[in-house]
Amino acid sequence: MKSYLLIPLFFLYLGCTSPPLPVFPTTEGICPKSDLFVLSQPEIDVQTGNDLVGIYCKANITPIGFEWEVSLVFRDEIHPSTWKDFFYRIYRRIRYGRTYDIESFLVRLEPDGKTFQLDLKNVYSGDQIFQEDPVVHKDKILSSSLLENRNSLPILYVNTWNHMFGEKDNNPGLSKQEIQISEFRFGSRTQLDGYFDTN
Repeated sequence: MKSYLLIPLFFLYLGCTSPPLPVFPTTEGICPKSDLFVLSQPEIDVQTGNDLVGIYCKANITPIGFEWEVSLVFRDEIHPSTWKDFFYRIYRRIRYGRTYDIESFLVRLEPDGKTFQLDLKNVYSGDQIFQEDPVVHKDKILSSSLLENRNSLPILYVNTWNHMFGEKDNNPGLSKQEIQISEFRFGSRTQLDGYFDTN
């Protein structure tokens, strides 16, 4: 590959930043402040710039009860391999219009108001570890009763570098940062995708 061809790629790489996080007008479907669960994320992920920067939620009423669509926004999705990350972030900026990593799932509240089900469609880690490459996006519905607890709150583990979730810690040798998920910005995944598609 000719070295002069790398120049436009380099400038595209430098320009791979995301616009600011949006604030959507509040309408029906506000998720109340609630101590929902604890997110346990490897510290190495946070230190490399993949920290959690926003939590969006849209509440819906379904035939079987209340359902929350939760979208976790991480600052980035940095690939463990430096050279793969270079091209991966260019691809993501072109494909998604952002370098933020947005992972969404459904929380279905049980009638008792204390337990819930997590529908981790396309964001379940299975047994994959942090350095897994490539990562397979799996599906799983988990009852909150199957999750470990910390101070009476269920724990959801970030198990892979691209933020796939699980009910158990697949990386016990990695130090963790824990974040209590309790306050939300209003917004659906559709709104978030639409915002970044136009910016």
